[in-house]
Amino acid sequence: MGSIRVASRYAKALLGLASERGELGAIDSDINTLSSLLDSSREFELLLVSPVIKPDQKKSVLEALLKDKMSEVTFSFIMLLVSKGRESIVPSIIEETKAQLRTMNNIQAATVKTASPLDDDSRAKILAEVAKLHNGEVELKEVVDPEILGGFVLRMDDKEIDASIKRQLSTLGRKLTEHDYEPEF
Repeated sequence: MGSIRVASRYAKALLGLASERGELGAIDSDINTLSSLLDSSREFELLLVSPVIKPDQKKSVLEALLKDKMSEVTFSFIMLLVSKGRESIVPSIIEETKAQLRTMNNIQAATVKTASPLDDDSRAKILAEVAKLHNGEVELKEVVDPEILGGFVLRMDDKEIDASIKRQLSTLGRKLTEHDYEPEF
């Protein structure tokens, strides 16, 4: 079974338990805490995926790091994953849990790539347009990529709107090479 399928099942189980106990808000906060920890600490990620570190050692480190920072449900869930030898898929479980929470709350995830950071006005306009398309709340992730030269590339699920200068120049170049251009002198 693929790790994404396994992660999806674990995420569904975590959210089901949290829903039964009325702790979905706490789970959302805990997942964001774990995600931030993974993003900011390479050592934390290595702790989770290392086959050299024994489960008991992992549990003691995780207890010192996480016990006071998250709900009992999430903490017990992480300990269960370590006991079952599934701690290496925690990053995938976090992403799946975020995706399932967004679905439950009718939130659309979108990524916008720009050549320079968005100003508040541009961000608000993009959020408003995406919200119209989705008929709900939007979670916008911003990525800066100077290679697109200008404009933006917006990605939602399997849809992409490429309004970048790089694509426009590429299209123009392709059109110029497709047609024989003979200057008239």
